[in-house]
Amino acid sequence: MSIERGQHVVVVDAFGAELSRIALGEPVLGEDFPVVWVCRPEVWEQAQREGHDPEGVPWPLEDVRVADREPA
Repeated sequence: MSIERGQHVVVVDAFGAELSRIALGEPVLGEDFPVVWVCRPEVWEQAQREGHDPEGVPWPLEDVRVADREPA
């Protein structure tokens, strides 16, 4: 699975819900396991409009997959 900056991904939260997010980069090694830094789509869009990097959170790579399509 190839994940790149700006790519739409789906993450699974602790309750099993699937959430739409934007990847902030490729997977990296976290403290104990690989993670992907992600943010909500609206955070990504605002940062793009304002010309700065969005703030995100690390998500376990095992709970991230590339979205089949961009959200509507």
